[in-house]
Amino acid sequence: MSGPDQQPTAGAPETSGTQVSGRRAHVPGRWWLTVVGAWAGGRLIVLTSVMVSPSLAKLVPSAIPLGPDLRWRAWDALWYERMLTLGWGHIAPESYRFFPGYPLAAEPLSHIFGSLLALFAVTWLTALAGIALAGELTKRVTGDESLALRVMILTGLFPAAMALVLPYSEGLALTLVAATLLALLDQRWEWVAALSLLASVVRPTGVLLVVPVVIELWRAWPNGTSRSRAAMLSAVAAPVVGLAGVFAWVGIASGDWGLPLTVQRQIRGGFLDPVRAVAQLPGEILGGNLSDGVNLLFVVVLVVGAIGMWRLPMPTSLRAFGVVTLLVALSANNIDSLGRYGMVTTPLIIGLCAWLDRRWAYAAAVSVSALGLAAMTLTSQWGLVVP
Repeated sequence: MSGPDQQPTAGAPETSGTQVSGRRAHVPGRWWLTVVGAWAGGRLIVLTSVMVSPSLAKLVPSAIPLGPDLRWRAWDALWYERMLTLGWGHIAPESYRFFPGYPLAAEPLSHIFGSLLALFAVTWLTALAGIALAGELTKRVTGDESLALRVMILTGLFPAAMALVLPYSEGLALTLVAATLLALLDQRWEWVAALSLLASVVRPTGVLLVVPVVIELWRAWPNGTSRSRAAMLSAVAAPVVGLAGVFAWVGIASGDWGLPLTVQRQIRGGFLDPVRAVAQLPGEILGGNLSDGVNLLFVVVLVVGAIGMWRLPMPTSLRAFGVVTLLVALSANNIDSLGRYGMVTTPLIIGLCAWLDRRWAYAAAVSVSALGLAAMTLTSQWGLVVP
């Protein structure tokens, strides 16, 4: 079913068997080969980079390689593992800035495989699903299967895709965000409510799904029945309820419901408008901050992606979600991990791939992205960049 703003592809013939979508006939084998290839390619680059990082660190004087016990649980992964291993009642206050949806998803498997392998399993399975759903969302919105294939490959090989390989919550977040937007295009409000609630329990930015939901509600409300309107209202409330539920859980577990905000404010340095946040990056780079050099590159890439959304027949709701998510990610003194926020915001990746319709541009983008993924993995393993 088409989304509210989507127009059928002009001149697309109706056929039995192979269907024509956009510029290329849909071939299921090619589609799933691309999904698995993008997923496997990211794993190959990241796992190889992690394994060779100690040897290559000898060539970089400022590199401090992680020890064998931390190599596979670097940065956020270690916190999530502690949440599973120690239990919710014994984690440090700083852990509460990490939302519980991801470790809760891994908890049943942890009783069989242990905490680390359970987290890996959830990440790998949801990354595969998320890449496929990102492609499906692209195809549903634009009718262009070639573009959908590009989106899946770039998502799997994005420079921040280390978070789709190591134990991070991005795989689950990507899956839930893309699935929510697909359900929203079909106006399946009950599914929108369930998926967006889960998304806001996995990552705090999941609450931003309220933006596209409100826009689509505004469009659908006049023609809605009493039952459908009730479902619409539940879909609007769901992301907020999920976020509120996490704060309530923190309040019960720690005695301070605002602890995630307090910890995050200390790390992020408080609110700063996006213009000033970006304007201060060159000074930080000149001061030797490599992470802010990476952040500036991600700012350029994601702004290009945001502009690219207007090159496509994309619903206003998805464009708004992309823009609002980017603005929120930029609204802090410290905008580390910007690439991860952008990677799971599929409308921005769709917009980015809208510029890659020439073969040479696409080949160059994939090559640069794959090299960037290797570089991000290595430098984060050396403690030089915050992933």
